[in-house]
Amino acid sequence: MSGKNEFKLPYLGVDTGISEDLLYGLNGEFSVVIRMENPVSQYAADAEAFENFHSVFMNLVGIIGEGHIVQKIDVVSKVVYDPVPAKEYLQQCYNNHFSGRILNKLQTYVVITRQATISRFYKYDKTALRDFRQMIPKVMDIMLAGGMTPVVLREREINMHILRTMAMGFSDGPIALENYKSGDTGIELGEKTIRCIPLIDIDQIELPQEFPIFGNLTEGGRIRDFPVDMLSFLFRVPDFDCLIYNQVIEIPSQPKVLSGLELKRKRHSGIPDPVNSICVEDISMLLDDVARNNQMLVNAHFNIVVCASSEHTSKCCNFIESALFQLGIVPSKNAYNQMELFRTSLPGNSVELKKYDLFLTTAEAALCLFLAEAPGKDEKSNFLVRFTDRNGVPVAIDPEDLPMTTGRFTNRNKFVLGPSGTGKSFLMNSLLEQYQLYNMDVVIIDTGHSYSGLCSYYRGKYITYSEEKPITMNPFAISEQEYNIEKKDFLSTLVILCVKGQDGTATQLERDVWSNVIGAYYANWFSPVEGVPAIPALCFDSFYEFALYKIPLIMKEESIPFDFDEARFILKKFYAGGEFGTILNKPGDASLLNERFIVFEIDNVKEHKILFPLVTLIIMDLYIQKLRHRNGFRKLLAIEEAWKSISSPLMAGFLVFVYKTARKFWGENITITQDLEDIIGNEIVKNTIISSSDTVILLDQTKFKDSYKEIAALLSINETEKKKIFSVNQLDNRSGRGRFKEVYFRRGAVGEVYGVEVSLEQYLCYTTEKPEKLAVESYVSRFGSYPEALDAFVSDLKSSGLSLGEFVTSVNVSAQKSIS
Repeated sequence: MSGKNEFKLPYLGVDTGISEDLLYGLNGEFSVVIRMENPVSQYAADAEAFENFHSVFMNLVGIIGEGHIVQKIDVVSKVVYDPVPAKEYLQQCYNNHFSGRILNKLQTYVVITRQATISRFYKYDKTALRDFRQMIPKVMDIMLAGGMTPVVLREREINMHILRTMAMGFSDGPIALENYKSGDTGIELGEKTIRCIPLIDIDQIELPQEFPIFGNLTEGGRIRDFPVDMLSFLFRVPDFDCLIYNQVIEIPSQPKVLSGLELKRKRHSGIPDPVNSICVEDISMLLDDVARNNQMLVNAHFNIVVCASSEHTSKCCNFIESALFQLGIVPSKNAYNQMELFRTSLPGNSVELKKYDLFLTTAEAALCLFLAEAPGKDEKSNFLVRFTDRNGVPVAIDPEDLPMTTGRFTNRNKFVLGPSGTGKSFLMNSLLEQYQLYNMDVVIIDTGHSYSGLCSYYRGKYITYSEEKPITMNPFAISEQEYNIEKKDFLSTLVILCVKGQDGTATQLERDVWSNVIGAYYANWFSPVEGVPAIPALCFDSFYEFALYKIPLIMKEESIPFDFDEARFILKKFYAGGEFGTILNKPGDASLLNERFIVFEIDNVKEHKILFPLVTLIIMDLYIQKLRHRNGFRKLLAIEEAWKSISSPLMAGFLVFVYKTARKFWGENITITQDLEDIIGNEIVKNTIISSSDTVILLDQTKFKDSYKEIAALLSINETEKKKIFSVNQLDNRSGRGRFKEVYFRRGAVGEVYGVEVSLEQYLCYTTEKPEKLAVESYVSRFGSYPEALDAFVSDLKSSGLSLGEFVTSVNVSAQKSIS
């Protein structure tokens, strides 16, 4: 190969040091390569985050100073989602659903280059090298404070990055170098083509008069004022293999540049001509801006290097040019120096940029074109649940431990709000299924059979209230060690609820009387008093009998009014032989304490004014027992619409107790509702449930968009979070994905939007559609276990060629015929 056609690397080598390795260029310039992370999360809608990014780089440019080049390299490559095999059946189904899905991988680097003095001979400058090394820790500190997690690359990593750039291959596989064939419009690299698209044509600079720090997302008018990165379209370029966005700022000597501009202005002003007058005016405006705002002038270069298969190159480039045009940027049409532009995307080689590749502007304006966004990534934690990001890529987040450790929130309680049909039950099934992967005890109070499939899958306890088999408990049967002020308050609340009903209120006198009776009841049980009726056994019946004895004595001794006859008459229905005589006397299922997954389906009593709150209270007491006795296990109580039965002033104290107790015993409460009016007009919800829930989960809120001020104030939702909430299900991001719905998930003060997308097997396990439930249940009864049944169901569905709805109908018809 002749030297003329040889691709020569522009490096002398790497000088290894104690804390950093420096990359030396052929002319004596040296560079440090720093790997970093773009700090702005994609679709975060956070204008302040963009401003902070801009401010950090302004500080960096100021500290780095004259005689240096700042090169930011963002590499977007395509990788295949390849999950680690799961041991659990449904999780492996999830893996199979997403396996092979293409996703964007972003790698970001900042290269700081100290330019060499241009002369015939290289002169070693010990002072410049020392100052450069001393500057690096300052740069790292600023980047670290800006949330960029910088890491200085060592020799091996630098060499690897150079090789991957030359091969335009940034996957984790082996590197294959091909010959280059350079042309006027691109570079052929084997079966691929590389094309460089400079953002600016310096011969005819076509840019907006003002550049914002961030742009606004537009999705067919459905979303407005949603801040996104100016270059966010880079993540949506179709059919590319690899893409490099090369951003370069050269910091020249400021006095020299300013004197050159002054001279240029004088030359233009000396020739009376309309064009020269405009030039004089532009230069004057720039110099005034520099003088007034202490602006720094820089030479800038921006270049998008696209690598794609030859048949897709034009499609990629047309998309990029169209996206730039929408920003008011007309890219260069005269980029015939393709190999020159490609070489300058190598780290530390921006010194090869010619004058015709650079344009003069302020640092503040140039930094507006730096890419600040990055796609979401998995959090680092031992407790992870998986959703998808807004591009359909699985992402794992920690809703439990990491936010507690970092101080993002102080409790694990969650509040879920979403109108009917927005996917609350679907979300909760997905969440609870993944919770079962950890040592989590789950208790659910449901009123709509939303969790029957998942409960059956985990072979949990599914308890339905009926008159023949009511949900019972004996809350009075406790040991002396268990008897404390909290238990006493619970029993007082329980008795008052029985007397007053769900919507009733109790005076302080009535509360004190019942508290006194309960105290005397247990005092006589633990230490029997002579002359006081003996208590045969701890249960509601013996308590009722004791109350009939004790209350008249209290009334006589204290001379207080108390409606004794009313209490005696109302409570009698809970006494042996009464209408509800078994509910508070018969011990519940003792095995429930150790059961991992329990669903209480109380749809049959949700309209009953007495039983609905009473049964809910009984179930919550079981949860409290789990909190106290299931050491080493996480505990969760999920209450669907049943929370309404205990959101009365009568229950306020008990609710506060449950929420506080959960935090102390590794527990959490999830409250789920669908009606906006439920939370706006209920003081108990405001003061107890919401104020004690540091995680807020909102599904599609479009229905409430025109009247959202009250709920925004109630949930402390600022404008940034509001923009995210109303972008739920509004993006054009459904191509190539299964059925999914998006959800806003706020942990602490900041939330993110995720997609709830699952495999067909998981969907069939979660479904609340009655025909689908029946079809799945018929397969389960035939095959004996959920995994075998789901495998057979999906296999038969695919082989039938029918849609899911048609196949479900055929299964149910066949099942009905076999019964007949």
